Amino acid sequence: MAPLVTLLALASSGLVPLAWAKQVHFDLDLTWQKGAPDGNVRELIFMNEQFPGPELRLEQGDDVEVVVHNNLPVNTSIHFHGIEQRGTPWSDGVPGLTQKPIQPGHSWTYRWKATQYGTYWYHAHAQSEIMDGLYGPIWISPSPQTPDPFHFISNNPTDIKAMKQAEKNPQLIMLSDWDHLSAAEYQKVQEDTGLNIFCSDSILINGRGSVYCPGTANISSVELPYLSTAINNQPLTDKGCLPNIYETQGNFAPTHPELLPAGLNSGCTPTVGLHEIIEVDSQSGWVSLKFISAAALKALMFSIDEHPMYIYEVDGSYIEPQLVESVAIFNGERYAAMVKLDKPPKDYTLRVPDTQGDQVISGFATIRYKGSQDDHPSEPYLDYGGRNTSASVVALDNRAIQPYPPVTIPRHADQLVNLTLGRLGSSYTWTASGSALYDMMANLDDPILYNLNAKSNLPDQVTIETKNGTWVDLLLQLGDMPNTPAIQAPHVMHKHSNKGYILGVGPGFFNWASTEEAFAEHPEYFQMDNPQARDTFVTQGPTGPTWMIVRYQVVNPGPFLFHCHIETHMSNGMAVALLDGVDVWPQVPAGEDQSPGGVNTSGQGQGTGQGQGAGQAQGQGAGQADQGQSASMSSWWSSHSQTPAPTTSTPVPVPQTPKTSLASSTAPPAPQTPQSSPPTPPQTTPTTPQVTPEIEDYGDWHQARQKLKMMSLLGQRMSEQVQTRSRPSVESVPGRYQTLDF
Repeated sequence: MAPLVTLLALASSGLVPLAWAKQVHFDLDLTWQKGAPDGNVRELIFMNEQFPGPELRLEQGDDVEVVVHNNLPVNTSIHFHGIEQRGTPWSDGVPGLTQKPIQPGHSWTYRWKATQYGTYWYHAHAQSEIMDGLYGPIWISPSPQTPDPFHFISNNPTDIKAMKQAEKNPQLIMLSDWDHLSAAEYQKVQEDTGLNIFCSDSILINGRGSVYCPGTANISSVELPYLSTAINNQPLTDKGCLPNIYETQGNFAPTHPELLPAGLNSGCTPTVGLHEIIEVDSQSGWVSLKFISAAALKALMFSIDEHPMYIYEVDGSYIEPQLVESVAIFNGERYAAMVKLDKPPKDYTLRVPDTQGDQVISGFATIRYKGSQDDHPSEPYLDYGGRNTSASVVALDNRAIQPYPPVTIPRHADQLVNLTLGRLGSSYTWTASGSALYDMMANLDDPILYNLNAKSNLPDQVTIETKNGTWVDLLLQLGDMPNTPAIQAPHVMHKHSNKGYILGVGPGFFNWASTEEAFAEHPEYFQMDNPQARDTFVTQGPTGPTWMIVRYQVVNPGPFLFHCHIETHMSNGMAVALLDGVDVWPQVPAGEDQSPGGVNTSGQGQGTGQGQGAGQAQGQGAGQADQGQSASMSSWWSSHSQTPAPTTSTPVPVPQTPKTSLASSTAPPAPQTPQSSPPTPPQTTPTTPQVTPEIEDYGDWHQARQKLKMMSLLGQRMSEQVQTRSRPSVESVPGRYQTLDF
């Protein structure tokens, strides 16, 4: 692999009113190559010859330009997760909604202002390419005027100074799941079998990991009692995956479990990839660790042996710190941990288990004190299954999160939108409106931002119109859906553009006409004072129906997606489009349609008009499906799912060039210290596959929608219980493994 060429942020000061602001420019070169993040070879997406992508380090107020060069064999786009895109909706990165897709062999320039500070990330927003590795971290350093919460942690001036210094140069840690099938192959399995697939092969930390196979006995020993009860005491597979039964699949027919590929749900063979080591210096006193979940499927946890953590930033905003030993982190969420470095200098294990939402699986990395010589194992707070090792372990209490500085929002909303979440039509198709699926392949040649009338290509239930300046309540209702159990696994709903505030969470069904009416009757369900601000909202119904109220203000006119961040849920219908500020709809500036033969319109795209009056409540409750709805979301999956089988003759590790931040020419690379556990496979040079880019025809996507309309949305009860099968792994690398605690 050719060495990574460091591409620097180009800066010039004095171009914006903020004294610390500058212009920054990044290039991201996307290629499709072979790699082995967990020791198993497959093709994946590299960014500037590395995986995950390079860090984008910015300062609050910067004017940002990111040029994406698509050298993939398929279309793509980039979404900057959590970036509000104030006044630049055309840079939000959603094909069919805010842009046309970036075709193979073409480039696209995204321009936006870093109006926020905090931890964010960028990732693909086309065809579930997150599952192929297209993601990387973003850190935006706060302006000098931003108040920080470190005085809550300590009143010692030395500690506060050290924490402020740690905040200036945090360690960015990306957590993700990984599968040996490509995104297209994974989707094709769902379409072929009619089943909801949720099993992964490994957990990666900064793109590094291994496949751990502790055996069914050990897996069973760490299984939570709740999980056993929820699946009627059925056994987990040797990969720790839940069985395919009514409780995990619902009743839909026809299904074809015999078409499950061997090894997808069971058949675990251990392999060893590279092991992530994060070096810290006790002389610094404190270290800031920014955790980002790039997981496509899994709800993860993180914990550092023998090191309590102060969680002080959530989804890019400061909070009053909480001292904890473990944190659950769902898809797309970000948490910043301030950790005191006051332990004996040695290696401490960073543990990343699943929350047992649908699998018992873990990943591991090492926090290494500089100059460490002690090789004694560290004491864990969590075991392999994510269970506490003692009753004293403290987990993050999400209900207690409070923003810092405190925020005040109006007690009254202008509009209530009822969104019912659940399965619709098959085991693997999901709805966010309760009665329709969102077709992610609609409007690729005529995005709604470019033409508001293009919304007619989607069902009415999945487009929500709002007026500029108004406050909107989103009611997220987990409830009974046809042919499905009452209990649902969590849905992780992500809001594009500006954040929302979690006002309340309650059991059962929301039977009130407004949030104000519900608050008057049950104030214990609400946090109206200083509610937490998030861009990712986790709905959990472990005992049955539940609801959540999220309030946001319409301040950024344009179309913004609101969707489940579980990739297989979003790609199969679980989204709605918030058409914010339809009364002051923005015009796309000339040049922003960068597709081949793109037609540009003129004018500034910054709507600032004030909406008048209250919007109408929209009730998209659970009901009968629109018979014209699609059940599978695109022909792309079938036309691009024949990925060449990886070779088994030579281990091909992920190219491990130094972790590079594009923000500074003097930023040192993360330490690449030799590792002893797990062992590192031989460093060999991956061979770039000779793939001729294929320019995709928009007609294919329209044909896909016609195919979808032919599938019945409401199935009948499954006639047989799904069985799992096994296969050998692509590659097995002998060696020592991370010590597993059961």
